[in-house]
Amino acid sequence: MLLWTWAVTSFILPLLSLYTCSAQVKQTLKPIFTHKPFLVIWNAPTQDCKPRYKIDVNLKVFDAEASPIEGFVKQKLTLFYKDRLGLYPFYNENNVSMNGGLPQNSSLSEHINKLQDDVEKYTPPKSEDGLAVIDWEEWRPLWIRNWEAKDIYRTKSISLVSLKHPDWSSEKVKQEALFEFETAAKEFMARTLRRAKFQRPNQLWGYYLFPDCYNHDYKKNWENYTGRCPDVEVSRNDQLIWLWQNSTAVYPSIYLDKQLKSSENGRKFVHYRVKEAMRVSNLHHESFSLPVFVYTRLTYQSSWETLSEVGNQK
Repeated sequence: MLLWTWAVTSFILPLLSLYTCSAQVKQTLKPIFTHKPFLVIWNAPTQDCKPRYKIDVNLKVFDAEASPIEGFVKQKLTLFYKDRLGLYPFYNENNVSMNGGLPQNSSLSEHINKLQDDVEKYTPPKSEDGLAVIDWEEWRPLWIRNWEAKDIYRTKSISLVSLKHPDWSSEKVKQEALFEFETAAKEFMARTLRRAKFQRPNQLWGYYLFPDCYNHDYKKNWENYTGRCPDVEVSRNDQLIWLWQNSTAVYPSIYLDKQLKSSENGRKFVHYRVKEAMRVSNLHHESFSLPVFVYTRLTYQSSWETLSEVGNQK
């Protein structure tokens, strides 16, 4: 489910007012839904509820209904998973290379060629407005953010350079691997946005979960948790200025871990994630800001338990 931060009431507007006290907020781009005091976009595959479970889910109160299932196309909201838009390079769960595995080891031209067909297939006609969300989560464009399970993109990048330059020192190999990966990742993501916008200029294009600020330290520091995005992560988001300049919307997430249930830390977590998204959106252009659409959900992350009444107010 998406909430549009410039229009949402109870828990989002206070964040907007706090932000405006510390920074000059520019006029945002023209919204695709006008005269709406409250905007919720339903982005869940509920179309099977009636035929399979005899439950009629009435979604008329929402401004847009959408489903990420492949058979449903040309909706107001289009969600592009890694296998729906071009030839996204990644390693699967068995560490098998798909489409080259690494952005610097893939064919950008082949990706763009297929992307054009996918945009035509899945999105509404060129004249129609809508949201287009690219959900690519296998790797992150900044080298240092590819930790834990994503470390494979660093080790494979290093191996690629080592094979080409067996006489180089390990430090030189790592520096070159970092440069090649980040350069290719930037080109891959930016070119994807530019081509998509050219084909569908009235869609609001952006990547799901960008920006993130990694304010998850409540897991280790519950009592002293502030919710603030670490300074180093704010700085890293500033390094992605090329991404914000090529986007026409940003799609951060405020999914709550069950640990945050009915807690003040849950409010802090949401507050600073939305605030960082709004800060980033204001860096985009000299004359306007990007619209911010916040992903939320009715249940706690990795759980079917619905949010508590307090959690719903975050």
